[in-house]
Amino acid sequence: MSRDRFGFLTSLLADPEVEEIIVLGGRRTFVVRGGNKELLPEVADAEQVRRIADQLLAGTGRRLDLADPIVSAQLADGSRVHITGPPVTHPDRLNIQVRKFVLRAARLGDLAARGAMSEEAASLLAAAVQADRTILVAGAPGAGKTTLVNCLLAEVPPERRVVTCEEVFEVQADLPDMTQMQTRPAGLDGGGAITLRDLVREALRQRPDRIVVGEVRGPEALDLLLALNAGCAGFATLHANSARDALEKVVGYCMLAGENVAEAFVRRAVAAVADLVVFLRRTPLGRRVEEIVAVLPQLEAGVFTTESLWSPGAQPDRPPAVPAGAREHR
Repeated sequence: MSRDRFGFLTSLLADPEVEEIIVLGGRRTFVVRGGNKELLPEVADAEQVRRIADQLLAGTGRRLDLADPIVSAQLADGSRVHITGPPVTHPDRLNIQVRKFVLRAARLGDLAARGAMSEEAASLLAAAVQADRTILVAGAPGAGKTTLVNCLLAEVPPERRVVTCEEVFEVQADLPDMTQMQTRPAGLDGGGAITLRDLVREALRQRPDRIVVGEVRGPEALDLLLALNAGCAGFATLHANSARDALEKVVGYCMLAGENVAEAFVRRAVAAVADLVVFLRRTPLGRRVEEIVAVLPQLEAGVFTTESLWSPGAQPDRPPAVPAGAREHR
């Protein structure tokens, strides 16, 4: 990487310890190392920040202009860049955020070794994946959801076909039969957009055994729910404050799909297809799995019934196991 191309970001992009870079209009620059954010002394004028933003987007197929002032793209090394500019921001405050692809864990055992969960929890999740369970991965931004999904994918049996749907490619897995798709913004004429809903619907036509959806946060939740109800297993990430909150978020997102969507149907469908919810949290000591819960198929007065399978403070009499009666491979 040339310093002329990326300016003061060059050394930060090359630093393997830097997980995230946040440039606020050139006035302040933060980096995240080991889950902890720190303020750097670097500052830059608006023209330099704009030049760096253009260079980051060069070759990604994405653009930043008045018509598209919010842009997400993937860099060549797998890092994700998110840029916001005028008129969304102040005229002289273009903001850049780079979430670097730092592969610190490739398998569930790696996460256990780093203290993100116990070996028992890692074994539980591995068994769930191999048994074709559907797993929701929830937590705050930067809690390690995508990393966990990558580790879960490493446990998928090689004969399974996997199709991923993302806004920007973040899933990194070496599977023999995996198709990856990402969304596309509208063209200059306002047409040609490919949404996450489009991708989920298209995924179902590709005979998947498992569908992976990165960052569910809208009506695509209903399309995913229907796909899972058609016989696929799945992984999906979403922002939530707890495992139970994640289930309620899925219901809320499904309701955004249209006025004719009945909440009672959605709740029954979620309870029928979701097997486990894994909730992660960022802590001063790093990213941690806070809880793994099983979603039981029955509802009590429209309320989800869950069973806690593992949490850091719990001391079970026997190692946790995938609940009996869960769906077999479709």
